[in-house]
Amino acid sequence: MLVVRMSARSAAVDDDRREFSLLGKRQVSGLALARPVTTGVRSRSVLELQQDHGGAQFRALVGGEFVPGEGDRLAWRVRHWETVRPTPQQGMLHGTLLPGLPEGLDHAAEAGLHADLNSGALPAGRLVIDRAGYDQDSSLVLFATAAELLLHILLAGAFGSPAEPIIRSWVATGRIPVALPRVDVEV
Repeated sequence: MLVVRMSARSAAVDDDRREFSLLGKRQVSGLALARPVTTGVRSRSVLELQQDHGGAQFRALVGGEFVPGEGDRLAWRVRHWETVRPTPQQGMLHGTLLPGLPEGLDHAAEAGLHADLNSGALPAGRLVIDRAGYDQDSSLVLFATAAELLLHILLAGAFGSPAEPIIRSWVATGRIPVALPRVDVEV
């Protein structure tokens, strides 16, 4: 597990956290134009972000998987939680989170992916967001950021780049690196 902390922001990345699985049947999915790839491996990660703002502490946890594939499409899916009473689980930073992606936060996670999905610059394959955790102070903005940052981390893992510079950049600046990780494409 990688943990990076500064005074206003913290982030933690791990391979998986099954206790935050999204088991509900409700989901949003689609296809996006993508670039064909020649290399790459399955990548799974879970990301927890914490951001302090005006005395409040906001947290978001998202996780998923990217599998490179053939063709010129990226199939994506964001699963949602449908259980009424999730049991609190220990987060990766500190304190507990409720497993799930309730209404409102689900739309924020989808929104965080849309800019990259619509760019046509992503590699072909399959992307699924199937882990999430929240608390009463979770923010829409932080969930959108977490989903977008997770996408960058998954792509880095799939194509042999380290996730640490991506995480350190967000913790230091509050911004997601502009460039997606390098991907070898078919010619």
